[in-house]
Amino acid sequence: MECVLGKTCTMDGQHGDSTPFTAASVDIAEHLCNELGKHGFEKHGMEQMTNGMSGEIMDALVFIGPTYYQRLKHLVSDKIHARAQGHVTTLTRQPLEGRSRDGGLRFGEMERDAMIAHGVSRFLKERLFDQSDPYQVVICVKCGNFATTQTWCKGCDTDQVCKVNLPYASKLLLHELAAMNIKIRISADN
Repeated sequence: MECVLGKTCTMDGQHGDSTPFTAASVDIAEHLCNELGKHGFEKHGMEQMTNGMSGEIMDALVFIGPTYYQRLKHLVSDKIHARAQGHVTTLTRQPLEGRSRDGGLRFGEMERDAMIAHGVSRFLKERLFDQSDPYQVVICVKCGNFATTQTWCKGCDTDQVCKVNLPYASKLLLHELAAMNIKIRISADN
């Protein structure tokens, strides 16, 4: 309605109101089309277009006309944010948050639940571990504690140690629990 009325008003040199869903807009579409047809245009607002590069006339009719618009304050191009790799926090070694700091995208509990519902557990491992904060610790097979060296556990006086992959944030949590006298035994079952 706005495009058809806009063409008619430019030919008449007057103002028009194309507000939809008002008492004035009831059954007005056919009237507006007929008014446009009186000015020599195709009455439904269609135009024969010409290719700007080659100058040949296009086969299809194109609906075109003047339309009022306002520039949006928030545009998609201002909001877009993505990164492959970048800075991480010192404490948890996880990606920074926020677009301004070139941080990673947030992947919370609801997103995790949606991925579980889809059955893509390998994707979850990649997002929440491999691409976030992978870390490898040496665990004593006998006592389940962190080994004191790469090859020896002094607590058990044994060399039965193995390497375990876990997120750095999990390792940090285990250390904080140990500081509160809460022991977590890590099972090194292969």
